[in-house]
Amino acid sequence: MTTSRLVAFDLDGVLYSSEPFLGEAYREAIANVNAKRPGSFPRVPSTREVLDHVGWPIPVIFARVFPDADEAAMQLLHGETLAVICGHVARGDGLLYPGVAETLAALRADGLSLAVASNGRTAYVETVLSTYRLDELFIPRITADMVGDKTSVLRFYRYRLAVPPERVVMVGDRASDVEAAQAVGCHFIGCDYGHGYRHEIEHAGPLVNRFADLPDVIDAVLR
Repeated sequence: MTTSRLVAFDLDGVLYSSEPFLGEAYREAIANVNAKRPGSFPRVPSTREVLDHVGWPIPVIFARVFPDADEAAMQLLHGETLAVICGHVARGDGLLYPGVAETLAALRADGLSLAVASNGRTAYVETVLSTYRLDELFIPRITADMVGDKTSVLRFYRYRLAVPPERVVMVGDRASDVEAAQAVGCHFIGCDYGHGYRHEIEHAGPLVNRFADLPDVIDAVLR
């Protein structure tokens, strides 16, 4: 039996925000790398600089934020940022947006299959979902670690569940979410409260200002 409706959510800026600790996490991770390999990262990016790149795959973020770092330093930072960020998430230092848990539960009760379609690494995605007890609301995860990027994640979900694109909705806050939806040929709903900028998403579909507004909009686009 196939699933008739699938709603895929980006994670950062849609369900959850790491903004309260992200700057500090990068400072910690860079300090850890510099202790092992002195001088690897002479500059710590601002929180805003990091947030402006959230939503893209980690290699893309690192290449943009640290264009002069060598590959060995990048590999060390890859592991350090994941460990430090997951530690902050597990301690509850981030922010689950208002209404997320209740709204997801209502969507699930309405018979929709819910998925996370993120460029975040597997450990990060699973740490967020388990910390806020959201994991059982979502179907088994496909992550960018497994298949490459957010577009591939969304495509794999659709194929796994045999859902036609007109019965799929991508919910996101960045241009990368719009691109994933367009590549798959599905609907898009933009979250105008996340890390992105309105111009990235306003042309692609309806916008919501609160997560709790999603059920009515999802119903309208899938009707």
